Amino acid sequence: MPRGGGFRGGGFRGGGFRGGGFRGGPAGFRMGSVRTSGRPFGRTGATRIDSRSPRGPYSHTMYRPRRHYYRPWWWYHRPWYYRWWYSPWWAGRYYRPWYYSPMYIGGGIIFLIVMALILLPAFGVAILFPFSDADVDGSVNYRSTETLYFNEFWYEYENIEAGNDITYTVESSIDDCINFAIWDHSFENFPLKNLHDTEVGSIPLPSNYYEYRWMFLRPDSIINFDFNASGQIDFFIANGYDLYLWNQGGSPTFELSIDDTNGDSGFLVIDTAADYYVVWYNPPDGDPSVDVDFTVDFTIANVVDFTAADYYVNNTDFVTGTFNVNRSGNWYFFIYFDPMNSEAESTTIRFDVTYDTGITSIDRWLEVSPILIIVAVIVVILIIAAIIARKGQKKLKSKAPPKPAAPTEPSTPTAPSTPTITTKKAPPSIHKCVRCGAAHSPDAQFCPNCGGKIQGRQLGTPSVTTPAMSKTCSYCGSKLLEKDKFCKWCGTKIEQ
Repeated sequence: MPRGGGFRGGGFRGGGFRGGGFRGGPAGFRMGSVRTSGRPFGRTGATRIDSRSPRGPYSHTMYRPRRHYYRPWWWYHRPWYYRWWYSPWWAGRYYRPWYYSPMYIGGGIIFLIVMALILLPAFGVAILFPFSDADVDGSVNYRSTETLYFNEFWYEYENIEAGNDITYTVESSIDDCINFAIWDHSFENFPLKNLHDTEVGSIPLPSNYYEYRWMFLRPDSIINFDFNASGQIDFFIANGYDLYLWNQGGSPTFELSIDDTNGDSGFLVIDTAADYYVVWYNPPDGDPSVDVDFTVDFTIANVVDFTAADYYVNNTDFVTGTFNVNRSGNWYFFIYFDPMNSEAESTTIRFDVTYDTGITSIDRWLEVSPILIIVAVIVVILIIAAIIARKGQKKLKSKAPPKPAAPTEPSTPTAPSTPTITTKKAPPSIHKCVRCGAAHSPDAQFCPNCGGKIQGRQLGTPSVTTPAMSKTCSYCGSKLLEKDKFCKWCGTKIEQ
């Protein structure tokens, strides 16, 4: 497998990035936010393009050559899109394929809704896979222009069969700031490593002038420093935000600070990911010029190791080529803006990566066909069972004995018809208890209000009492109403 080289130029620009200037003057320090752990932030979602050939009567071009007619004017036939009934609001433009017309779009939406409501519940999610937006020939292209900030990466992936190719072209607007890799694992699976970068030098510091060396560091990194100055200077280590405030005349809190010193040595352990600046400053009330000899050693922890990938290129701004896949599975491409490659805040990347997956639409159908066959067999079995059950019901209905006819009374000679006289029915009589005057039904034997017998003498009080809110009498089992105080059939008292 081809592999890319390591970091160009001996690593990290030789002792971190350099800079300096007069305090209070213009200066740009990288202050973008990153995770405190230093873990790179990933993004995805580029334009996914397949290489289907255009369908329909017309191509996708914006111009369609007109046909020239060499016939008499009475033989001339205008094209269909010049007819009086034609309107692009419903028929679309003549130079666009027919399936772009609003009429077909509206009909297609209705058709899709009907399909979703009827077929999808029957076939389940198994039918969705063959209708993915992958190319019928298995070719997928990712193409986009994006903005990457430092310590951020872009990725896309696709399932590829062994023996197929990944064709790529990637470029960056900032020189030598991105790392590019192709691998069959996600970004979180890249191993981490520790690096050392040391710079030894001598710098002159005029009055009110500062000089710095800086590096992007993650937690557990260490800055070791040792310096000697020919006069009194201030020394501090700060992140980009604090250095910006200090340069504007503020009084921020530094990670480490030593004022009015001729030299010192020590170290600083990093616990939060950020850009860290090692600064020497000659204040205005100091010597007109001070020379500083220094040694700065950066122990850089938890650096992403791209050498584990099957193909990688570090510190680049343009890469192109073809990579042959030797293992089937999901293959990723990564574009990482390494904060140790450039001091820029962001870069614009443009990429065009094509996956030849080797999985055609026929292969996708063959993979899902067993599930569809099982679903189809179950549906057929259910239909057959329903038909058999229906036929069985019809047979039982046909074998059932006929119902006996109702007996007919012998006919009697009818008397001569006489005129019928209609009379009004008398209103139903109201039955009242002779003791309490409460109304009762005609067939009641006891008054439901006082319990007295309707006819004859009143019976003695029974020894059984029906509990309140009972539905039936405890003595005779008759049904009771909520307002009843005594059972209307046996006179048993009901507790209130």
